[in-house]
Amino acid sequence: MIFRKTAIAALLTTGLAGISGQAFAHQTYNLTGAGITIGDSVNNTDGVSNTGGYGPVGIGGRVAGDANANIPGTGGLPTDYTGTLPYNFYFGHHDSTATGQTNRNYKTGTSATETNSLWRAYAVQNASTTWGPLLPDGGANDHPYVAVGGDSWQTGSTTGGLDYALIHASAGSNDNAQNVTTATGVWGGTYNIDITVKRDANYDSLNDANALLDVALYRGSDTSIFSNRTAAFDPNAAGVQGSSLGTGGVDGSALLWSASQVSVGDILTYTLSMDFAEWQKTDAVAGSLNDGDAGFYTLVVGAHGGASNSALAYTVDTHSYSTITAAPVPVPGAVWLFGSAIAGLIGFGRRKPQLAA
Repeated sequence: MIFRKTAIAALLTTGLAGISGQAFAHQTYNLTGAGITIGDSVNNTDGVSNTGGYGPVGIGGRVAGDANANIPGTGGLPTDYTGTLPYNFYFGHHDSTATGQTNRNYKTGTSATETNSLWRAYAVQNASTTWGPLLPDGGANDHPYVAVGGDSWQTGSTTGGLDYALIHASAGSNDNAQNVTTATGVWGGTYNIDITVKRDANYDSLNDANALLDVALYRGSDTSIFSNRTAAFDPNAAGVQGSSLGTGGVDGSALLWSASQVSVGDILTYTLSMDFAEWQKTDAVAGSLNDGDAGFYTLVVGAHGGASNSALAYTVDTHSYSTITAAPVPVPGAVWLFGSAIAGLIGFGRRKPQLAA
């Protein structure tokens, strides 16, 4: 099957408002080159677009009448993304208050109506008179899959089959002065994102039984013009598949977390904690300081074991929340003086009388 590589991005909204002009409160599936079998989701025809496949929110228009619908061809990635690495999905975590929380779910889904699922994104797009002709047609139960290629996570592999996700984390007003926990940024809080990756048991009949998941999380987004999803892969080297991931040392686009399944039931989890110092590192990776282009992280998913032409469906769940470290409340000096006076009176009242000689 020949897939049209016209850019299509499926946006699943959750009713959150953007923090700033560059903070998009949404999650997006990149449907560019999407196929309708699980094999089509691991042969590198999926998610082939890069910056040419995305634009500012609003260009192209929303699919009318669907609160959980899409902005086809637009809104997929922040407009200041400069790299060429095709991201398969985007998670925006933007909580403007200390009590704000956001959940994101990346999954195939089990029906065309399941909230936040790739299947739903595809179904809504496929029904669109504008974007439907750009997607492959199939039967009622045909759809793309959230899946990676078997044995794709090995040094020297050029078969591809890896997935890349862009995660954008921000709190407050998304700049250096106001970004962590509160709108004023004075409490020194930490913005946390719990990340959970696991096998999708709903598709075990299609999954390679010998394939096991691998993940890696990097600070920053790709800034390279040489990224290539079929370039030789080395998870232990800087510049993953020609990208900027893993470059710049410990304060640059560093590898923050990696994990691998040992058995099919393993759940891979990590808590990304972003305090003010971490925020500044992401800002430096992105370029100019305090330009709002910060808080970006890249999640890479693949699999070891299994056949190179097989597939493994998986899910990614993320949950963001703030941890507040409140500064101690200063006690006025008058209170200390008053307390000392009271203590003295108590001591005087308890003084024993002297016995006469």
